[in-house]
Amino acid sequence: MSIINKIINGKYKYNQASSFWMDDFDTDFKRESGIDYTKLAATQRAIGNFVNIVTGKQIPVVFQSSDNSYTDGERVVIGTKLDGDNFDPAVGLALHEGSHIALTDFTMFRHPNGGYTNGLSSTKMGERVTKRVIDTDMILTDSEYGIIKDLLNWVEDRRIDFHIYKTAPGYRMYYEAMYNKYFNDKVVDKALKLDEKTQETLDDYLFHIINFTNPNRNLDALKHLRAIWNVIDLKNIARLKSTQDALDVAIDVYAVVHKAIKESEQQKKSQIQTSSSSQGEGELSGEMDGERVNTSGEMEDGIDDIDDKIPATEFQSQLSPKDQRSLDKAIEKQRSFIKGDTKKTGKLSKSQASTVNAIREAGTETVQVATGGGETDIVDTIVIKKFTPGIIAAMPGLFDCQSGQYINGKSDFDADIAKNSWRPQSIKRVADAVTRGIVLGKQLGKKLQLRNADRTLKSTRLQSGKIDRRLIAQLGYDNVNVFHRIVTDRYKNYFIHISIDASGSMDGEKFRNSITSAVAVAQAASMTTGIRVQISLRGTHTFDNNGERAVTIYAYDSAKDKMNKIRTMFRYLDCFGCTPEGIAFKSIEKYIKADAKGDECIFVNYSDGEPTSVKGTSYSYHGVEFTRRVVNGFRESGINVVSYFIKDAYLYESTINNFRKMYGSDAQFINPESMTDVSKTLNQKFLEIAK
Repeated sequence: MSIINKIINGKYKYNQASSFWMDDFDTDFKRESGIDYTKLAATQRAIGNFVNIVTGKQIPVVFQSSDNSYTDGERVVIGTKLDGDNFDPAVGLALHEGSHIALTDFTMFRHPNGGYTNGLSSTKMGERVTKRVIDTDMILTDSEYGIIKDLLNWVEDRRIDFHIYKTAPGYRMYYEAMYNKYFNDKVVDKALKLDEKTQETLDDYLFHIINFTNPNRNLDALKHLRAIWNVIDLKNIARLKSTQDALDVAIDVYAVVHKAIKESEQQKKSQIQTSSSSQGEGELSGEMDGERVNTSGEMEDGIDDIDDKIPATEFQSQLSPKDQRSLDKAIEKQRSFIKGDTKKTGKLSKSQASTVNAIREAGTETVQVATGGGETDIVDTIVIKKFTPGIIAAMPGLFDCQSGQYINGKSDFDADIAKNSWRPQSIKRVADAVTRGIVLGKQLGKKLQLRNADRTLKSTRLQSGKIDRRLIAQLGYDNVNVFHRIVTDRYKNYFIHISIDASGSMDGEKFRNSITSAVAVAQAASMTTGIRVQISLRGTHTFDNNGERAVTIYAYDSAKDKMNKIRTMFRYLDCFGCTPEGIAFKSIEKYIKADAKGDECIFVNYSDGEPTSVKGTSYSYHGVEFTRRVVNGFRESGINVVSYFIKDAYLYESTINNFRKMYGSDAQFINPESMTDVSKTLNQKFLEIAK
């Protein structure tokens, strides 16, 4: 849904950081028939890009396959529930964890020799704690090392958050959304305002330390809390340059906490002793006065419960039982966040994760196209930017039905061909078409190689220009025409995008002839300079019974791929679905403009029919008219068009008229297997552009 429509429908939220860009795709991944893996992969890629931009490192972002999402020092793990208000906090947490990977020294939690160890006492952190003596009489337990680690995590969070806020302020809203969801809670604010948690205990100290960033903090809530505040010195957190610096602060903080608890325990013991002594004197007096005899006439045993003898100092909470339960949950949530054990919602199975990763690695995106006037009748289209083995396995319906057997190694293509098996025959026919295209392309490439040569013209004996050293001697004979000028002519750079109609009606010779022609152009371009060629296929497909959508597959890009990809991968291409035409063209328009990079751009179309509708188009959608508008838009933006109608039988007059209506004077009716026709029409287009 566009921003305009969101505003009209009252669904646009200005306070969401993602509101400014998330209209390129939505995060409604759930469908009645299952998960929309394409949108899930696009969101994963977007979050991954954020992490890479902020950290300056290529840190993998993957969906969780277990109950927890945590940073392991190598990758960021996120949950799959990213819809609505969950998105910004998820981005914030991914940035937070990615920043830890970039800035935190995770070797601190390993053995000094680099190996892994179970106990913190034998890690580099434990070694540092031992050197920075807290108390000569103290023997730290494993749980106390754990507390120091939690304090380190909190201080390290402050150090890293400050770094990100300073270096990437544009991402601050994501951090705020993260803390609002996982850390901040109204019941915590209430507890701080009501001076809750004011006992000299470890839990109460940790509660107040963790909430030092809360504006409702009370530094006098505990006896040594202000001293801890001064040790941390949040206003000067930038002084901490490393994880070790943060650890030193955490150790010093624990020293103060340890001292406070120790003093509190000693005070309690003193109170107990004083109370016991006073009670003992009272009992002795009672015995003498006969006042300590119970109803049975027997003497009482004395102290039933030593805690009852301590003067009453127990804190009376002002929170209701409901608020107290909420506070306990909020505290547990905060502790889990600090430990890196934040609970995430949504996970993928192993096979689902594999599918999403394949779709993401193929650069698959969901692109919305408005098929009505303005921003109306929005349809989702799929654009696959990279043709990979993984995408064949993830979306088998777009390729030859036997492709998966050969891609995953279950069958051997060459062996099956040798024994004349039925399995690879359709793949072999496409492979043969590719081979023919390479042969024809080499013939065309020899003619195009003249583009590699620069044409240089030197004009001499001019009145201006650069001095021709060979004519300097003639200056003494009143000859002032001693200048020359060199003009070098180079051919323009061209960007050619070939779009092949892969609808079901193209199946057979028409599809293979189109492949032959496209491969020939790619082969010829590879033998010269200044020509970039892309080959894409378009059709429609129904994903998870969720309606038919236009799909475009980028099969080849000479700027990124070698001809070997055509030789080894094109054999698996096949026809799929119906003819989306203008919808598919519009979905890749922005990519064509970006890839052209200012060079002369030619869009070449191979097609055999008229457009069909897809899911999302209105009843009044007219494919021919919409395609005509899109093609005209191409021309207006500087994209030259050549459109070949692939014919193999009698053509109805209406079909010819509709094709010409869509493509105008650029419509060509040819035999694509004849490279003479193709080269002739392309050469005419080159000449038109050169004028």
